Amino acid sequence: MDWNKTKTIFIIVFSILNVFLFWLYSERYNEALNVKERIDTPIEERLLSDNIKVPKTGSFIQEASYVSGNVHLFSVEELDQLKNQTSEVKDGYALIGTFKESLPITKENSLEKLVKENIIRGNSYGMWKIDEEKQSATFFQKVNDRLVYHNQNAQLIVYWNDEKELIRYEQTVLDNLEEYDESKKLVSPMFVYRVLYSSSLLKADSTVKDLKLGYSTLATQTETQLTQVFVFAPTWYVPVELSDGTVGEHFVNAVEGSISEIPKKTEQSEVK
Repeated sequence: MDWNKTKTIFIIVFSILNVFLFWLYSERYNEALNVKERIDTPIEERLLSDNIKVPKTGSFIQEASYVSGNVHLFSVEELDQLKNQTSEVKDGYALIGTFKESLPITKENSLEKLVKENIIRGNSYGMWKIDEEKQSATFFQKVNDRLVYHNQNAQLIVYWNDEKELIRYEQTVLDNLEEYDESKKLVSPMFVYRVLYSSSLLKADSTVKDLKLGYSTLATQTETQLTQVFVFAPTWYVPVELSDGTVGEHFVNAVEGSISEIPKKTEQSEVK
């Protein structure tokens, strides 16, 4: 055995190992510095350096309460009051209405106005989104003039035809939507941006389009479908437009400051 040659090999191997360990240490050290820098740097500076535009904060809602509500069951008396339409109720709580004579949607007779005048408790809904491709619009029920986001038991979907005439709708309603607890202090807009930024949901060159307070489902107590009771938490809605023009929708619990995973699927049946 050539001891000198073996010794040389060991020296080379240990040298390579030392270089690798030093590189690994440097990488982790630099990563730790970057993390520390991200934590220590004020969110305003981080947004500015990444060219992330946000609305002016100004005054914002600082307190709100949790809200509760239960499923509404449509009565025969309610359905009898509906004019110019036939109605079908599924499972007692989901109403499908079809207009005998379609209602023209005009500047004077907007969707919002037609909903208020022709649909049970129509003034308790607020517009959420219009889908021109499906010729439909989704409304969410309101409480304290704020929307209840994406709850299948508190929404209204209206449909129109090619002549821009309202022809049918699908509706669910919650009853007894009311505050049941004392007001809670809400996290600030900048705190919301920091949460989204730290979760990589605010990317460079993006724009926060709005910041609205509403409610999202926090808990559900269920015995049967007809006896569901919901608890809703104050929730910040944050639409973010990315550099490619796409818009992502994010929801942050306005009391706890955590990101809310809200199912955004809205069931829409095709107009026949």
